[in-house]
Amino acid sequence: MTTRSGRSKSVKSATTVAVVLTAYMAVVFGLGLYLFSLLASEMRQTLGFALHTIGTITAAAQITFLIAAALCPMAAKRFGDIRVSVAAVIAAGVTLAAVSLVNSSVSVAILVAFLGACAAFMVIPTVGVIARTVAPEYRSRVNGLVSSGTAYGQLAAGSLAPILVVEAGWRSVWLVFGIASVFLAVFGYAALKALAPSAFVATKASDGSLQGQASPSPNLFNATNIKIWALLAASGMVCGPWQNYLSSFLTSEEDHTIQLVGNLWSIIGFLGLFSGFAVGFLADRLGIKPALASSYAVLALAAGLVAAHNGVAMLYAAATCFGLSFFAVYGLIPAYITKTMEEAQTTAVFAGANICLGLGTAFGNLASGYIPNLTGSLQQVYVSIACIALAAALLVLALPSEKNSQRRY
Repeated sequence: MTTRSGRSKSVKSATTVAVVLTAYMAVVFGLGLYLFSLLASEMRQTLGFALHTIGTITAAAQITFLIAAALCPMAAKRFGDIRVSVAAVIAAGVTLAAVSLVNSSVSVAILVAFLGACAAFMVIPTVGVIARTVAPEYRSRVNGLVSSGTAYGQLAAGSLAPILVVEAGWRSVWLVFGIASVFLAVFGYAALKALAPSAFVATKASDGSLQGQASPSPNLFNATNIKIWALLAASGMVCGPWQNYLSSFLTSEEDHTIQLVGNLWSIIGFLGLFSGFAVGFLADRLGIKPALASSYAVLALAAGLVAAHNGVAMLYAAATCFGLSFFAVYGLIPAYITKTMEEAQTTAVFAGANICLGLGTAFGNLASGYIPNLTGSLQQVYVSIACIALAAALLVLALPSEKNSQRRY
């Protein structure tokens, strides 16, 4: 009876954590960080900034994300990981609402850059929360669901923003989403306090120290962590260019229509709603390593199909492969971290992983821009992406088994 009651309480706590963190991801990424890209053209007409300013603003958000990722472990250790996440979502909501008041591109840049920092302070502590509140056998699917939160936010933004723009202008979008974000943050905090109080328990390190107490710094630069960081860097080099150059390659070089590109993105977005959770569910049953290696192999296939396509069917297959594997990769790596490391180390390791992801994305996008100058075609970008993804799949096989790691803790 006691065991059944305890198991029910554990499931309720894990479910609450999964739902709240997924909603938080939807806020800071789908409704927040990526909203500027959706509204940039409308904002340009009002504020009159140049086209290149859009790139400058998005670059500023990436830079602040990296800076915040470096600072986040210290903040989480001092205040507690879940408190940092909640504060970041509230700050993101207030910032979203503040964008509705801007009158210059400089103000937009400052606020969007702050949203980048909020995104890092929200997502990085989630691994510590999940490690503490979710049983190991459920962590892959929970991390997968949380990673899909971005897709839910983008779906909401893509559905509601055009309506609000037509009815009340682009400023109303920022204001409405900002108010909704603050409400979700407060509601999520209350739900965690009531249904998952263990989320607020201080993480205990192996030396007995708690969050907020001084403790020896763990050796982060070990072989396993370096492999994890390399995988996130590879993910940035694969996923960033695959998305950013798809439209240019298909419309400029292959004479496909923008409507086709839109259809491909719709497939990716639809699959993203459940692919992270579905692959995470399989990883909980079969193991993270085979699921992660398979996901990278499918990413390689997605790039190869784009590079070698000789018809629309292959492009639809490529979009399907990308939609199934993209969100899975970003859910499985934090799941691996939560299953193989002490709770006190997870936030620092995941912070390093996100820094490598940002650097990998920047390098991938920059290098991919020069490839056409050397080869004469964007096709070679997708050939290169396929090779990197296959190398990542092989690197996954070199990771220690999560089952062996779980026996140590």
